[in-house]
Amino acid sequence: MILRPQYLDQLTRSKGTDFVKILTGVRRSGKSTLLQMYRTWLLGEGVAPSDILEINFERFEDAPFRDAKVLHEFVGRRASAGEGLFLLIDEVQEVPEWARVVNSLRVSFKVDIYLTGSNASLFSGDSLTYLAGRYLEIRVFPLSFAEFLAFRGAPEDIQTARLFETYLRDGSFPAVALTEEPSLIRTINQGLFDSIFARDILMRGQIRDPGSFLKVAKFVFENVGSSVSANNIANVMKSEGSSLKADTVDNYLKLMCDAFILYQCDRFDIRGKGRLRTNGKYYAVDTGIRNQLLGVDASNRGHLLENVVYFELLRRGYQVQTGKNGGLEIDFMVEKDRQRAYVQTCWSIMDEETRKREQAAFRGLPDAFPRYVLSMDDFDLSEQGVRHLRAFDFLLGKTDALR
Repeated sequence: MILRPQYLDQLTRSKGTDFVKILTGVRRSGKSTLLQMYRTWLLGEGVAPSDILEINFERFEDAPFRDAKVLHEFVGRRASAGEGLFLLIDEVQEVPEWARVVNSLRVSFKVDIYLTGSNASLFSGDSLTYLAGRYLEIRVFPLSFAEFLAFRGAPEDIQTARLFETYLRDGSFPAVALTEEPSLIRTINQGLFDSIFARDILMRGQIRDPGSFLKVAKFVFENVGSSVSANNIANVMKSEGSSLKADTVDNYLKLMCDAFILYQCDRFDIRGKGRLRTNGKYYAVDTGIRNQLLGVDASNRGHLLENVVYFELLRRGYQVQTGKNGGLEIDFMVEKDRQRAYVQTCWSIMDEETRKREQAAFRGLPDAFPRYVLSMDDFDLSEQGVRHLRAFDFLLGKTDALR
């Protein structure tokens, strides 16, 4: 197993706390492997194997534990038999009333609980009633570009630019990063696409018209980084002969976000100091899955770079919104630890007109927080109070948006 220290550190720091630790994220992003890494770490710390209980609902022998009562009784017996128990449950959403069971185990026994889940419905309905304020969510994403290089065993050298093109084309799921065989990569991505869309969206959402759903999915994936709404998507569909209503489109978007295949980035009115409810942006959790749906389009590299930067900002713990600056728009307004910065992304700003256009988005901002333009250019193109960030320096952790 190749370690992912960012997530493992979060797990080890939370050991022994009263919070239920929940790893969330799109299917096959590495949550199950992280539980295995954590188990290995616990054993290395001297925890006895008998004090670690693993339940994985992809294993046939664990199927009986989908019954909430059976699960509660079994874990209760194991917890009562020792000094303390580490409970690791993979894909806990397979258990009806999972939150009620988990909270009961938490208050009734000496048990340190770690869960994974592949759908945001984990945090809806009764789940919030039973676990409000009692859980710690650790969001797991597919591989960052730095992790992708580590999985490929590639040093940061002249190959970096070539491998970034590979990263954009093939995607960032761990299984993809571990092979360089094109046909196998296509098979993996097709399997991921089928699993996520069929199992986590179409079946769970009880979608009766898969064709209309895929049209909406194609539209929003094709327009990553662009401001869209359910209304304007419905209007586009109508112009193409579809009778989809905005409410249906909104439901489709929510189902994709619940499955963590799509993330919504809200807009914030910087001058009005308020969040806007309309025309947010959407980003695809993996460019390989996006390309599986749409095909590879080299002309859209700028938006793909923006997509990658968005998830890198989330990985680093930023709150990320799109900034509305009067009639202008800033790709990202990011905040962390009471600091703020503004970030524009562009594949290249070597052209003077392009550079001026990107810098213009910052014009008239009512504060003095740092302004950045991030691009693939190797030259330092900082000017007029706007700092230029080289994309590879940012993605490989050599610089950050608030430093």
